[in-house]
Order: sequence, then C-alpha cells, then structure tokens
Amino acid sequence: MKPMSGRVAIAFAVAAFALELVAGLIYGAAAGFAGGLSVDPSTLLASGANGASLIRWGSLIDMFGYLCLTPVIFYLRARYSGARFIDLFAAAGLMVVVIGSIGAAAMATAAPPLINEYSAATGPARQVMVPAFATLYRVVVLGLWQTLETIPWAVWLLGTAFAARREGPRPVVVILAVAGTLTAAIALYRLVAAS
Repeated sequence: MKPMSGRVAIAFAVAAFALELVAGLIYGAAAGFAGGLSVDPSTLLASGANGASLIRWGSLIDMFGYLCLTPVIFYLRARYSGARFIDLFAAAGLMVVVIGSIGAAAMATAAPPLINEYSAATGPARQVMVPAFATLYRVVVLGLWQTLETIPWAVWLLGTAFAARREGPRPVVVILAVAGTLTAAIALYRLVAAS
C-alpha cells in the first residue's frame, strides 16, 4: 500500500482547521457571540429555531473537522515511525477524534430538539428543560471537549512535536509544540476549575 503523501496530509490538516473554525463561528453565532471557552447554557436554550439550526450545523461541521484529523494522525505516525512512543502519541490523537466527534454528534442530535421544544413550551414545561439542556451542555462542552479531550490533545501534539524535533520541518514542530502547550494549559485549567 502506497503511503499517504505530505500534500494530502496537509490538505486534511487545513480542512480540519477550516471546519473547526467555521464550527466555532457558527456556535458563536448561536450564542450571540457571548462568552469565551463556554457560554451560559440558558443562552443557547433560548436561541430559538435559528439557534437550534446553527447548533445542528455547527456540530455536524465540527464532527467532520474531527474526522479530518484521522489521516493527519496516520501520516504523522508513519512519517516518524522510528521515534519512541509514536504509537502512543498516535493513539492519543485517535482518542481526540473519537471523543470530539462523539460530543459533536451528541450536540447535533440532542441540542436542537431541546431548543425547539423549549421555544414551543410554556411555564412549568420550560423549567423542566433548563436542567436537562444544562446537563447536556456541561457533559459535552465542559466534560468531553474541554476536559477529557484536552488531555489526549496535549499528549498527541506535544508528543508528535517531540518525535519530529530532529527530522521534521521546523514550522511543523513549532506549530505542534505551541498548540500542544496551549491545549495542555486548557486541560490544566479545566482540571483545576472542576475541583
């Protein structure tokens, strides 16, 4: 089997970055561009049919962004196959894809119906949906994406940067190291903030 070319891996990396950027903008639009790493779940719940549609499309785009990382992970694993622990780093990268895409699929399928039902409901029925949506949001956004996922993200990025340090192009090493350091900081923040 012919190995994947660097150009194909770069195309997938650019696609993953672009899809994640678009998904982030769509999520931001659904929340009225309020907040930083997270927003108040009630803001999203009250976003109406337009917000539900934005969350659905943003989540689907997000899912495909995660899936586009898979060829990049395999390419980097093959490219630095002689490096120590490269299989561990690649496994961490694949964990990111699995965790992230599961979270995105959960948001795409569960959040829009809750938002639409909340818009149509009145009084006590609305009050019941608030904790349900808040739980979904906290499990996916805070739990999966910003806590659990950030640990393998940091391992994959920093580990691959370490593996590539001798023979990899300098810009790739720097990008992986900087992204890994930022992700590790987010992981640490979320782990400390959760306690």
